[in-house]
Amino acid sequence: MSGTLLALLTLTVGGSALPDAQASPQQPSLRLENDIWTVVVEPASLAVTATTRTGQSLTLSNGQAALGEVAGLRQEKTSATWELPSQRVRVSMRLWGSDVSVDFHGTSEGSVAWPVLELGPPVTALIWPFAEGRFVPLDDPVWRAFLTDQDWNTLEGLGMPFWGLHGAEGSLTYIVTNRYYNRIEFENAGEHLRMRLEHTFPAARSERTHGIVIRWSETASPVEPARQFRQWLIAGGDFVSMRDKLKTVPKAERLLGAPHVYLWGDTLLSRHDLPKEKWQPFCQMLVRQGAAEAPSVGKRIRALMSPEQWKQVEETATLDWPYDQIKTEVANALSALLERPEFYNEATWRDVTLPEDARRLLQADRDKLSMRDMRRINSLALHAAFPEMFLPVNQWGDGVSTKMLQMLQEAGLERVRLCVAGWEGIEKRPEVAQSADEMGYLFGTYDSFHSIHDPKLAGTDASWTTAQFDRELFEKGPIVTKDGKKRSGFKGRGYLLSPQAARPWVERRVRANMHNVPYSYYFVDCDAYGQVFDDYSPVHPCTQAQDAAARVDRLRWIGKTFGAVVGSEGGSSYAAPAVHVTEGVLTPVIGWGDPDMKDRDSQYYLGGYYPPDGPRVFVQPVPLKEEYVHLHYDPRFRLPLYEIVFHDSIVSTHHWSAGSLKFSNVRETVALTEILYQCPPLYHLNLDEWRKQRESMLKHYAFWSPIHRAVGFKPMTDFAWLSRDRLVQKTVFEGGVEVIANFSGDDYEAKDFGVPRRSVIVRGLTGGPRGPYRPDDSKTP
Repeated sequence: MSGTLLALLTLTVGGSALPDAQASPQQPSLRLENDIWTVVVEPASLAVTATTRTGQSLTLSNGQAALGEVAGLRQEKTSATWELPSQRVRVSMRLWGSDVSVDFHGTSEGSVAWPVLELGPPVTALIWPFAEGRFVPLDDPVWRAFLTDQDWNTLEGLGMPFWGLHGAEGSLTYIVTNRYYNRIEFENAGEHLRMRLEHTFPAARSERTHGIVIRWSETASPVEPARQFRQWLIAGGDFVSMRDKLKTVPKAERLLGAPHVYLWGDTLLSRHDLPKEKWQPFCQMLVRQGAAEAPSVGKRIRALMSPEQWKQVEETATLDWPYDQIKTEVANALSALLERPEFYNEATWRDVTLPEDARRLLQADRDKLSMRDMRRINSLALHAAFPEMFLPVNQWGDGVSTKMLQMLQEAGLERVRLCVAGWEGIEKRPEVAQSADEMGYLFGTYDSFHSIHDPKLAGTDASWTTAQFDRELFEKGPIVTKDGKKRSGFKGRGYLLSPQAARPWVERRVRANMHNVPYSYYFVDCDAYGQVFDDYSPVHPCTQAQDAAARVDRLRWIGKTFGAVVGSEGGSSYAAPAVHVTEGVLTPVIGWGDPDMKDRDSQYYLGGYYPPDGPRVFVQPVPLKEEYVHLHYDPRFRLPLYEIVFHDSIVSTHHWSAGSLKFSNVRETVALTEILYQCPPLYHLNLDEWRKQRESMLKHYAFWSPIHRAVGFKPMTDFAWLSRDRLVQKTVFEGGVEVIANFSGDDYEAKDFGVPRRSVIVRGLTGGPRGPYRPDDSKTP
């Protein structure tokens, strides 16, 4: 290779960058050698150059000025240490096989910026583990703007603390050994792109270390840096395979071949629980009974409903074919009545024959009945009063219902990971979770311990259930900043909650939830996202590393204690040993803060969190801005870095705000990517959405699921581009199974196979689908 692989790497440690890596005449350079590297270091300026055993010349770091005198220099053949007293930092460098390890130890609070890379030819692209992974050509203006506009770190910004520099003849991998207290900045420097990592040395209670491991590889594979990071994790004992996780949580095996589904519509009664032709006569019956003088169930319902609700009953009675919205409103009003202890009384139902189950429950002391039994009595009583109108009570509900499960099973979906957005609805009918388990499905709830709100806001729009604990924890549990202020919570509401302070409350809540509903899956929002903090509370002080450890420990506790499959958001690698599922890796949150995505008049409006039985923000398809398509979906810029590292450890999928069917102009690309990477689709379903999406979901399931059952827990061993435009791509899994996707608009022909446009094929899979398969694109413009 002529020149250097890296066109100037500028390092800044409290001083200014030198224009090149020439040794300072005031300070001698030193030479470190082993069988793989020869590295020349200038201790005073931190300039580093290297020559590999094959003769490749690399500039690992440019020097910098004004760092002061060198003290305590010690050198051996493969290592050296020295101090920069004016910078309050000790530096050590060591050659260890193919690694060049550089470590900084702060002697007091402060910061060190290392490295700052000035990227340009012969480096052609940045290998960037953002979300699933990105290939960032240095000459792409959209990507340059995105990199320079974002705040990056090695926690929530980069879920895996490494990056790679890609060139025609090889790649360099930079692994950050301390993921905490890092900030990465990008800056345009003419035709070059400057990258700067600054590490802050925190207070004395934390270890003040910053380290980088640099590895050179002569392979130009774009996923080589991910392979190197995986090897580094394994060598450090920080990798846990799914095979090992199954020993503690055997039900995680059910993730193989399972699409992921959020279920919506958890009221006791839904409009689907009366056949369409029954709605008018049912409401007519209510109106007649409500107007009569004699006691009746209709009269009881009228007395308990608000005047506005009763008007909807009266309007429905006049409509030959009531529209869905008014049926939903009446069903919701009836559901609310079924929650009220006073709904049933003996006088009203004296002429109604109650079923044996209701009579048995009524023999108990009414004041001692559980809410579950009270709802059961009310539901059975309503059905008994109008037996020809309603479906059986055990089938009531919308998405969260046994009839939803039966539809999935009868359609041939043998495995599904199901989740609800909160436990309040499913606790009204825990038999749904039990039925799901008996069908071989996973069924879980969403939970979060991220924020805490004032208890007096409980039940209002200013709070949400997961942020409610008690007054004691609200007063003592928030995370405290260095200046003594409590950190604001999500969306500025309440405070961020210390994972250490929260632990007893976490255990009480999870135990109660597991007692109420037989969950086989438990999703904890935010814990794997990478938002960890120093806490200066005198009651529960902790460092970022301790904060992360506390979050991981509670995730592990849930899985171990209850045998539940555990999911979380984001997939930051510190949480990888404790989770089975990550949401937000395959597709992250997109366009956060973009006003067009919140503007009701914009074509890009995502939709609101209404109606509760199918929030439009999740189920309403909308187009995605081309800028976001470029950054998040364009196959030319995507790399399966996360799958190379964790495919045999974690099942990763989309963020729930960006499900498989959310963005109408990328549906086909999403489906192809799910098959290529062997990551599950994610859907939002109620009964209406199931009827809309059933055919396309089943078509995708029939092709994707058998492949995932074969390779879903196996390592992804390779990825390659097969075409110069990077639109024909291949993944390889342990055992030799190959998946080849053609994202282009033209057919692709190779020597021994072909792939039609916008299609995928599978090679080396015994007894499974081969293709070609083209996803349903009927919804794609």
